[in-house]
Amino acid sequence: MLSMIFNKSALWLGRVIVGVLLLTVVGLVIRFFYVAFSDPTVDAVHQRAKLEYLTTMPQISNNAPNIIVIFFDDLGWGDLSSYGNRLIETPEIDQVAQEGLLMTNFYSASPVCTPSRAALLTGRFPPRTRTDRHVYFPTDSTMGTLRKMLGWANALPKEEITIAEVMKHAGYRTGMIGKWHLGDHKGYLPNDFGFESFFGLHFSNDQYPLNLYRNKEVLIQDRREGGLFASERDELQPLPGQGVDQRQLTEMYTQEAIEFVESTAGNPFFLYLAHSFPHVPHYSSDEFANTSRGGTYGDVIEDLDRSTGQLMRALDRLGLSDNTIVLITSDNGADYNGSPGYLRGRKGQTLEGGQRVPMIVRWPGRVESGRVTDAMAMNIDIFPTLLQASGLTLPKDRVIDGRDLSGLLQGKSDSPHAFLYYFPVIQTLPDAIRNSEFKLTEDTGDFGRSRMHLSHLDGDTEAHDVKNLFAEEAASLMQALQFKQNEITDNPRGWITPGARRGDP
Repeated sequence: MLSMIFNKSALWLGRVIVGVLLLTVVGLVIRFFYVAFSDPTVDAVHQRAKLEYLTTMPQISNNAPNIIVIFFDDLGWGDLSSYGNRLIETPEIDQVAQEGLLMTNFYSASPVCTPSRAALLTGRFPPRTRTDRHVYFPTDSTMGTLRKMLGWANALPKEEITIAEVMKHAGYRTGMIGKWHLGDHKGYLPNDFGFESFFGLHFSNDQYPLNLYRNKEVLIQDRREGGLFASERDELQPLPGQGVDQRQLTEMYTQEAIEFVESTAGNPFFLYLAHSFPHVPHYSSDEFANTSRGGTYGDVIEDLDRSTGQLMRALDRLGLSDNTIVLITSDNGADYNGSPGYLRGRKGQTLEGGQRVPMIVRWPGRVESGRVTDAMAMNIDIFPTLLQASGLTLPKDRVIDGRDLSGLLQGKSDSPHAFLYYFPVIQTLPDAIRNSEFKLTEDTGDFGRSRMHLSHLDGDTEAHDVKNLFAEEAASLMQALQFKQNEITDNPRGWITPGARRGDP
């Protein structure tokens, strides 16, 4: 009798589970077709506001500063010799640091690629730009399809405003070289967001398919053999077939960057050089393979260092160095093989090693050479800082989360931020906050001990919880974190409308 009851219960439970699964699949399919044949990323009101803002942009003068942003992929806080690495040698980047400002408390806005890139280009936190759900994937890939079924964005919304769009409308020549990772279909490509020229990849160098583009045309098509979840994470296990020879990528990017600078003919320019490395798989130029004491990873970093030196020498040769702002940073912390230095954590984590990254700024005559600052800042600050340097105004219909770093660059010691926030990979709301001295993590995730953690960042690597010693500081930071969480919950896109909560407490 008991076995009969048990069998019937099991059968009933199995039918329920199957029914739930079928309903879930049907729901996802319906959602997929709804999203597939609509464009939920377009906010018409703020698209109009964007166009009005851009079309009324004042024109810059011919002596406006040129701008180069060198953006490495997964470069760790401790990967450069100027940041303490004792195996990898980076004399060219170190020289730029000696001629400018080295920042020891600079952060990416996310511990992964896509949201960090959107933050740099727009000055806005990940939920503002709908990049708060990990990273984007090729539209027709399995993961791209899954994102669509889940209703997650897979391209930067059209109504977002990038640095390139502002610079282009103000009269700058604009060029992008390298990794985009903000969408791959019509209307969402680099040329659609203000870059007059583009040479590079739409995605990370481990994603499939990996085509090389010049503007919107394919230069080298990925003809490798791939499957549903094709990916090349390990250079020792490459996908079979023909495609982009990644050993040549850094050199190709470098030559394209030099040619872009040469082609500007004295007109002010904005160049976004977004290297594909040191993201996995790790490939360096054949000429320099197996030459670094840091192994294959060291080869890659030292290849990037040589690239930086070549571009700096081109500026010297063309007489452009004195009027060019050069920024060197990374999209997130170190991945496997990279070095977070003495910091705790790596890429994908909101621990310091996941988001604290190198930042070097050279601007002769405006930024004192040889300075080091521990003032905190984030890559969301690049947007307002560069607009201020070019004499351009910010848009008024949206929250710009970044702050102008002009004072810091010109010698002030204090950060323009009261707080910085850390956004987890899959969540919309920040789960950690720091001020000039302390960092509070809302939940450590430690099994059986999930609770708030307060770190004293001066000399600590987030190892020790000191909230029992600094209870008032912990309470104050928690209040500020909750304020920001509530603000983003109320207004995730950060549109400025009457009654909208915005700003720090």
